[in-house]
Amino acid sequence: MQMKWHNNLIFGVIEGLDKIFLQKKYANKVVKNIIEKNKKWGVRDRGLISQTIFECVRWYRKYIYCSGLKELNSQKDLWDFLGTYIVIKKQELPKIDQFSSINKVKIEKKQFEIKNNRKINESIPDWLDKIGVDNFGEEIWNKEVCEFNKRSHLVIRCNTLKSNIIELKKQLEIEEINFSEIKNYPNALIIKGKNKITNLNSYKAGFFEIQDANSQKVALSCSIKPGMTIIDACAGAGGKTMHIGELLNNNGKIFALDPDQKKLNELKKRAKRNGINIIKTLNSNNIKSMVGFVGKADRVLIDAPCSGLGVIKRNPDTKLKMNPLILKSKIKIQKKLINYWSKYVKEKGELIYATCSIFDQENKNQIRKFLENENGKNFFLKKEETYLSHITGFDGFYIAQLKKCE
Repeated sequence: MQMKWHNNLIFGVIEGLDKIFLQKKYANKVVKNIIEKNKKWGVRDRGLISQTIFECVRWYRKYIYCSGLKELNSQKDLWDFLGTYIVIKKQELPKIDQFSSINKVKIEKKQFEIKNNRKINESIPDWLDKIGVDNFGEEIWNKEVCEFNKRSHLVIRCNTLKSNIIELKKQLEIEEINFSEIKNYPNALIIKGKNKITNLNSYKAGFFEIQDANSQKVALSCSIKPGMTIIDACAGAGGKTMHIGELLNNNGKIFALDPDQKKLNELKKRAKRNGINIIKTLNSNNIKSMVGFVGKADRVLIDAPCSGLGVIKRNPDTKLKMNPLILKSKIKIQKKLINYWSKYVKEKGELIYATCSIFDQENKNQIRKFLENENGKNFFLKKEETYLSHITGFDGFYIAQLKKCE
């Protein structure tokens, strides 16, 4: 598709690439800040800027190779990199000095060279490609890698404390929001278009939360009944906590813990909007007050810190920022969390362990090792599931349900 690149948009993209690749900032925050700073840009311009920056991140290894660069170290490198993107996308190069050295023939030749090279053509780091093949084999990994490079869906979950799916759909139609239903996800909808849905009255009223379809599987796997005591040991900003509160029908107790106080403050705001008042937030850097609940929780959810390698399609810069050393440190943290929080589960209660990763190192292997050690001897694996993106179309997740014996 031919696009008319205005100079201000080109420089906006370069600014974003500079912050991401040279200043090492996160793509989501960079794009958000650039768009908020340039309020005069129209919907088309905002979409073009956002799409171009994310595509450059998503296909980094491919574009680096085709540009003839080894890595991005300077402003000139950024221009060569962006010019390569424009050529590969078969768009017209703007006639500005910064693109004067772009050689279309060389770029297209290099693009042909990598046709059958998965690691470069699909922009996957060598170490990640090896883990993928070791876990899934060539055939499945090929499919999952292709899914990594597709744009993720914007999914919402109806908050049944304040609405129902029928009424929510009516409200969205009034607000002129296009959506589609998801088979086997009765309270989830895919939002179409590029509307900022957090500005909607239906969102402000707490009728829905933004939450990926497979992420919604986590709270549903907790087998929750009203009146239960739930510990959400790694609550973050509370996406799954809100779902738990809804499933409890706002009847019971939820202890939401996280080491980041800003996230806990955001959780409190979301709880108020969702109409949930049974949540007690605690900073997990100081949890002495929780000692009295050892062996008393009906459910303990550990939505563990992980590599995030299941949600690459949503956060493509994970491919650039994650590495084997960081992965190893995450695995150590996960092990500690499982062993510590398992003590809080009551007899016949359940421990639910989840990650947004798809690899055994962070998932099945962690559960197997736990069940073999002293803390896990009173638990048995009730169910485990790995949700792959190429099968479901949504984020990659792992969920294990462990039941404590009498």
